[in-house]
Amino acid sequence: MNDLKWTWNGDLIIDQYGDLADTADNSLRSFIQEIRTRVRSDLGDWRMQPHVGASLSELIGEPNSEETAEAGKVRIISALTKDNFIAATAIRIRYTPVDQNAILYNIQIRLPDLTNDEVVNLTLVLDIDEYEVTFLE
Repeated sequence: MNDLKWTWNGDLIIDQYGDLADTADNSLRSFIQEIRTRVRSDLGDWRMQPHVGASLSELIGEPNSEETAEAGKVRIISALTKDNFIAATAIRIRYTPVDQNAILYNIQIRLPDLTNDEVVNLTLVLDIDEYEVTFLE
Protein backbone atom coordinates (compact mmCIF):
# COMPACT_ATOMS: atom_id res chain seq x y z
CA MET A 1 0.00 0.00 0.00
CA ASN A 2 1.42 3.40 -0.98
CA ASP A 3 -0.14 6.77 -0.32
CA LEU A 4 0.77 10.43 -0.04
CA LYS A 5 1.92 11.40 3.45
CA TRP A 6 -0.12 13.92 5.37
CA THR A 7 -0.11 15.28 8.86
CA TRP A 8 -2.58 13.90 11.36
CA ASN A 9 -4.88 16.86 10.69
CA GLY A 10 -4.89 16.35 6.90
CA ASP A 11 -2.16 18.62 5.49
CA LEU A 12 0.09 17.16 2.79
CA ILE A 13 3.75 16.74 3.73
CA ILE A 14 6.56 18.07 1.55
CA ASP A 15 9.79 16.02 1.57
CA GLN A 16 13.36 17.36 1.77
CA TYR A 17 13.44 17.78 -2.04
CA GLY A 18 10.30 19.91 -2.21
CA ASP A 19 8.14 17.08 -3.57
CA LEU A 20 5.02 15.59 -2.08
CA ALA A 21 6.12 12.90 0.37
CA ASP A 22 4.69 9.40 0.11
CA THR A 23 4.54 6.29 2.26
CA ALA A 24 6.59 4.03 -0.03
CA ASP A 25 9.10 3.54 2.78
CA ASN A 26 6.50 2.90 5.51
CA SER A 27 3.52 0.66 4.71
CA LEU A 28 2.33 0.82 8.33
CA ARG A 29 1.96 4.61 8.13
CA SER A 30 -0.10 4.22 4.96
CA PHE A 31 -2.29 1.68 6.70
CA ILE A 32 -2.84 3.96 9.72
CA GLN A 33 -3.64 6.90 7.43
CA GLU A 34 -6.32 4.79 5.74
CA ILE A 35 -7.80 3.85 9.13
CA ARG A 36 -7.96 7.52 10.14
CA THR A 37 -9.50 8.48 6.80
CA ARG A 38 -12.21 5.85 7.09
CA VAL A 39 -13.08 6.75 10.68
CA ARG A 40 -13.09 10.54 10.19
CA SER A 41 -15.07 10.47 6.92
CA ASP A 42 -18.77 10.23 6.22
CA LEU A 43 -20.11 7.95 3.52
CA GLY A 44 -19.99 9.84 0.24
CA ASP A 45 -17.15 12.20 1.24
CA TRP A 46 -14.75 10.61 -1.26
CA ARG A 47 -15.92 10.75 -4.89
CA MET A 48 -13.77 7.80 -5.98
CA GLN A 49 -14.69 5.76 -2.90
CA PRO A 50 -18.21 6.79 -1.84
CA HIS A 51 -18.51 3.67 0.35
CA VAL A 52 -15.63 4.81 2.63
CA GLY A 53 -16.52 6.41 5.95
CA ALA A 54 -17.89 5.73 9.40
CA SER A 55 -20.45 8.58 9.30
CA LEU A 56 -19.88 9.34 12.97
CA SER A 57 -21.42 12.76 12.29
CA GLU A 58 -24.82 11.05 12.47
CA LEU A 59 -24.30 10.82 16.23
CA ILE A 60 -24.36 14.61 16.66
CA GLY A 61 -26.81 15.59 19.36
CA GLU A 62 -27.27 12.08 20.69
CA PRO A 63 -26.99 11.59 24.45
CA ASN A 64 -23.62 10.44 25.76
CA SER A 65 -24.87 6.99 26.63
CA GLU A 66 -23.70 3.42 26.23
CA GLU A 67 -26.10 3.07 23.29
CA THR A 68 -24.53 6.03 21.50
CA ALA A 69 -21.00 4.78 22.22
CA GLU A 70 -21.94 1.33 20.93
CA ALA A 71 -23.45 2.87 17.77
CA GLY A 72 -20.13 4.64 17.19
CA LYS A 73 -18.26 1.39 17.70
CA VAL A 74 -20.46 -0.39 15.16
CA ARG A 75 -19.90 2.42 12.64
CA ILE A 76 -16.12 2.29 13.12
CA ILE A 77 -16.02 -1.48 12.68
CA SER A 78 -18.20 -1.24 9.58
CA ALA A 79 -15.91 1.39 8.04
CA LEU A 80 -12.78 -0.64 8.77
CA THR A 81 -14.15 -3.95 7.47
CA LYS A 82 -15.64 -2.53 4.26
CA ASP A 83 -14.05 -4.11 1.18
CA ASN A 84 -12.20 -6.55 3.46
CA PHE A 85 -9.79 -3.77 4.45
CA ILE A 86 -9.44 -5.32 7.94
CA ALA A 87 -10.95 -8.56 9.20
CA ALA A 88 -13.52 -8.02 11.95
CA THR A 89 -11.73 -10.61 14.08
CA ALA A 90 -8.59 -8.41 14.06
CA ILE A 91 -10.40 -5.40 15.57
CA ARG A 92 -11.04 -4.71 19.24
CA ILE A 93 -12.68 -1.44 20.30
CA ARG A 94 -13.28 -0.18 23.82
CA TYR A 95 -15.00 3.07 24.69
CA THR A 96 -15.64 5.28 27.67
CA PRO A 97 -17.27 8.67 28.19
CA VAL A 98 -14.72 11.38 28.99
CA ASP A 99 -17.11 14.26 29.57
CA GLN A 100 -20.73 15.20 28.94
CA ASN A 101 -20.28 15.42 25.16
CA ALA A 102 -17.28 13.23 24.37
CA ILE A 103 -16.56 9.53 24.01
CA LEU A 104 -13.05 8.09 23.94
CA TYR A 105 -12.51 5.07 21.68
CA ASN A 106 -9.46 2.83 21.85
CA ILE A 107 -9.05 0.84 18.65
CA GLN A 108 -6.71 -2.14 18.67
CA ILE A 109 -5.93 -3.89 15.40
CA ARG A 110 -3.87 -7.06 15.15
CA LEU A 111 -1.87 -7.01 11.92
CA PRO A 112 0.03 -10.25 11.50
CA ASP A 113 0.96 -9.61 7.88
CA LEU A 114 2.32 -6.07 8.39
CA THR A 115 3.95 -6.01 11.81
CA ASN A 116 4.91 -9.53 12.83
CA ASP A 117 1.68 -10.04 14.75
CA GLU A 118 1.92 -6.75 16.64
CA VAL A 119 -1.05 -4.66 17.67
CA VAL A 120 -1.67 -1.15 16.37
CA ASN A 121 -3.37 1.07 18.96
CA LEU A 122 -5.27 4.19 17.95
CA THR A 123 -7.17 6.38 20.35
CA LEU A 124 -9.72 8.97 19.34
CA VAL A 125 -12.16 11.29 21.02
CA LEU A 126 -15.56 11.81 19.42
CA ASP A 127 -17.30 15.06 20.39
CA ILE A 128 -21.02 14.40 19.85
CA ASP A 129 -21.98 18.02 20.55
CA GLU A 130 -19.85 19.90 18.00
CA TYR A 131 -18.84 16.84 15.96
CA GLU A 132 -15.14 16.57 16.09
CA VAL A 133 -13.10 13.41 15.71
CA THR A 134 -9.66 13.89 17.28
CA PHE A 135 -7.01 11.20 17.15
CA LEU A 136 -4.63 11.28 20.11
CA GLU A 137 -0.98 10.60 19.40
